[in-house]
Amino acid sequence: MLCRRLAGNLATHGVEVAVYTTCAVDHFTWRNELPAGSAVEDGVPVHRFEVSHRDHQRWLDIHTRIDLRHPVTYADEVEWMTHSAYSTDLQSALLEDAPDWTIPIPYLFGTTYWAAANNPHRTCLIPCLHDEPHAWTRVVRDMLRGVRGVFVNASGEGELLNRLAPETPRAVVGVGYEPAERPPDTTVAAFCTARGIKPGFLLYAGRREVAKGIPLLFDHYAELRRRWPDAPPLALMGSGDAEIPDEIVDHVIDLGFVADEDRDTVYAAASILVHPSVMESLGMVVLEAWLVGLPVIVNRSCAVLVDHCRESNGGLWFRNADEFCGAVTAILEDPDLGRQLAQNGAEYTLDHYSWTSVRQRLFTSLERWS
Repeated sequence: MLCRRLAGNLATHGVEVAVYTTCAVDHFTWRNELPAGSAVEDGVPVHRFEVSHRDHQRWLDIHTRIDLRHPVTYADEVEWMTHSAYSTDLQSALLEDAPDWTIPIPYLFGTTYWAAANNPHRTCLIPCLHDEPHAWTRVVRDMLRGVRGVFVNASGEGELLNRLAPETPRAVVGVGYEPAERPPDTTVAAFCTARGIKPGFLLYAGRREVAKGIPLLFDHYAELRRRWPDAPPLALMGSGDAEIPDEIVDHVIDLGFVADEDRDTVYAAASILVHPSVMESLGMVVLEAWLVGLPVIVNRSCAVLVDHCRESNGGLWFRNADEFCGAVTAILEDPDLGRQLAQNGAEYTLDHYSWTSVRQRLFTSLERWS
């Protein structure tokens, strides 16, 4: 989504930009599901190429060893990148078309690694870094050191880059936002009536994956209900499967994937956005929620999200179930606090991540690194 929005905005402002991607839609299987070829999507030329043959089991074996911090050779790491996702046709097209700049995203997949290897001195990487074992592999650190520059999404991600590749030029770019208005109460009421729910629920927005902190969220929410049996229900907005514990299953609302036009309505219907993820380089849902007037609670272990909340004075954070329950209770018992946090967050978002600022930082960096 970050890539789509950034490319689309640049295109509307006269930048010649094209997207080179694969025919896959699932970052676990990498099956070729979309047709290969070129098309214009949202005003941007998109070139899709088939994923080359990959040994999924071999990738999984190496990936798991890295995750468990078991010893792997440099050759193992290169093989891990090759089997994660690779397209010979995509790489050939990049070499033939020779763009002025290549901006691969994100760091974890072979499509990015090999695109950066094509022409590192004309490559600016958007790595979307997380502090995880895979980011500390030698192939990833060599990639970060070898490219012309790195666009980080937030200052917290830049701090991680300082540890991984301290001498690499970098700039905070991210993605842009415009002012948003809270949907009318009538729209919120109509949405809730159609779904058979009441406003005021706690909200999780994003993919339902272990890496996004879903098990932790369920655990802390269960503790909240043990302490406060009348606590608001927890709504899940987004895709993916997650097994909901029996203890809370009757108090969890599954909104599923919500269309863009209804997203702000869901934010407006909620009382708090809870973001339990540790693996974030920007946290787009936090910025979106603030713009619609929704306060947020984030995981203390995610430096990026805590930096957003601290710099903006726009949210609270938790380290454990006690602090989670305390943060939820503090906001729900003091609506003025919630409104002030959200207002602070919205001002921070428009100050740091307006489209004008994002484009200026990107263009300034490319000119400096040319």
